[in-house]
Amino acid sequence: MLRFSGLVMTIALIVYIVFFLLRWLKRREKLEMIIFKTCLYVYACGVIKYTIFPLMLNAFLIEDTKIFVTGPYMNLIPFNSISEMFIAERESAAFQIVANIIMFVPLGMLLPLCYPKLRWKSVFAISFIATVGIELAQLLQDLIYQSPFKFVDIDDVILNFSGGIIGYMIFVMFRPLLRKMGLYPNV
Repeated sequence: MLRFSGLVMTIALIVYIVFFLLRWLKRREKLEMIIFKTCLYVYACGVIKYTIFPLMLNAFLIEDTKIFVTGPYMNLIPFNSISEMFIAERESAAFQIVANIIMFVPLGMLLPLCYPKLRWKSVFAISFIATVGIELAQLLQDLIYQSPFKFVDIDDVILNFSGGIIGYMIFVMFRPLLRKMGLYPNV
């Protein structure tokens, strides 16, 4: 099983330094912009860690998962899994809903900070594409493993996208302050 551990973190660090940091320094980007973009990169790595990893590379583990994990592994009916959690009175229901929303709040806040020319439509589109991409990657894992390893859920898309919208609204609320502090340009 490939976890988001030392090897993957080292690869992520090398990618960051070679493809991002050196390019930003060469362009002489402002320090604040480098910090914002670094936060976006670290955030993206964190989302990937919690949504895509671990990757099962061992055939025995895949077969083991097939034995112990049963039931549906996909929900395409909006709000179905949310309502099922509350009907079953699962203690983790509220946490799971709030966590799915919170996971995309930083994306909605960081995108316009890193790319000031982005408008709300672009931020919303990127948030939507990112969350659909995560769910498709999880579906792909299930198809490759031929086992319900990750639960693919339209409710996750709805909640994550809502988090991106909330993050953008928080950014808009603080934009005047960011401009006053010189952290966001008047575009």
